[in-house]
Amino acid sequence: MEPHPVIIFDWKNSYKKSAIINKNGFAGFICLLGGLTTYFNVNELLISLSMTLDFAEKGILSNNTNHGMRVAYIAGRIAKELSMTDEDIFDLVSYSLLHDNGVMNARLKKIGYKNSFKIENDPEHCIQGEKNISSFPFLHKKDNVIMYHHERYDGSGFFGVEGRNIPMYSRVISLADIVAIRYSMGMDSDYIVSSIAGEARIYDPVVRESFNSLSRHVEFWLGMEDMFVKDSLISMLPKVSTSMDFRQIRNISQIFSRIIDAKSPFTGSHSRGISEKTGFICRYYEFDEKTYWKMRIAADLHDLGKLAVPNEILDKPGKLDSKEFRVIQSHPFYTRKVIGMIKGFEDITEWAANHHEKLDGTGYPYGFDKERLDFNSRILACVDIYQALTEDRPYRKGMSHKKAIDIMAGMSANGLIEATIVEDMDSIFRNMA
Repeated sequence: MEPHPVIIFDWKNSYKKSAIINKNGFAGFICLLGGLTTYFNVNELLISLSMTLDFAEKGILSNNTNHGMRVAYIAGRIAKELSMTDEDIFDLVSYSLLHDNGVMNARLKKIGYKNSFKIENDPEHCIQGEKNISSFPFLHKKDNVIMYHHERYDGSGFFGVEGRNIPMYSRVISLADIVAIRYSMGMDSDYIVSSIAGEARIYDPVVRESFNSLSRHVEFWLGMEDMFVKDSLISMLPKVSTSMDFRQIRNISQIFSRIIDAKSPFTGSHSRGISEKTGFICRYYEFDEKTYWKMRIAADLHDLGKLAVPNEILDKPGKLDSKEFRVIQSHPFYTRKVIGMIKGFEDITEWAANHHEKLDGTGYPYGFDKERLDFNSRILACVDIYQALTEDRPYRKGMSHKKAIDIMAGMSANGLIEATIVEDMDSIFRNMA
């Protein structure tokens, strides 16, 4: 389904400029959180975002899609079998969905790794993954779950941690990960069960017995199929929601921002830079707090769809051919489809997914024009261009502030981007360059 049209108001009179921007002025303003709080099921939010982790992981590790969701489903079912509390299941599912979040960082650090075995058998993805989730809003934060998710009960894992010294969540994820990988490789259930039995020493015996119990039921295996796994996971989740404001939700979006930026050595700070600059502009226009944080989230996630784009295209030093450019053009589409699944993210979806659209309708992927693009979409589009021009790329060095603004002024004169925003960006960023 195509996105619904946005009703455009008189945006020219919908904002005010602040003559002075300073940190002291912002400090008191940031504390005014009235109207920000809403209720989110964090797991459902994470399930949607984690789909992009599966895109990325498939390209690097050659796993089938839905690996993260499949691990979370298996882990959650084992947790229920172990009679864990709803709160523990809730957190375990979050850790499971995020268990391989450090793969992208590991690939970037060890850029020579070309296959799954080298990355999977390097503890770097565990170390980076643990760092990435430091600010995730778990109900009860537990240390080293991601760090030790490849540890073995007999002490033969990356770090030599054994037995009950391994966090319980890690012990569950370790087995669930192996089962999910073997399932995605096309191994049948009997073979998977027998192979786990043959490796009994490396798994917690209680966790292994719980898995054995589940494995006897046909529905357990059917729930792992690609067409069912998301629904199986959602239906299994305990009905636990937590009150969060959009500032707290940004703790989640920042995790994905770091993963997106780690996709390529040439985008190491792209999303972070856009989010920071978007924040300055929102303060300049004196946006309310809710809009401010929603814009920061949109900036964090605007390139989410790039996780589905092959690196040989993203990192190509020369000009892209028409086929490669069409692949690049697909990433805002994927961004819209993923973020659009999250209830309460309707505005965020619009702003994030429209960042390559142009006022004259020549942008992509939808060809929206000025009648369809609201002011906040226009802001993010301008910031994205500015950030891209001023940062290093495979084919050139980053430009100066003046040169970037000159190019953008030319674009605005040709009716591509909003002239007022370009002028204001010049005022805001001139002394920051």
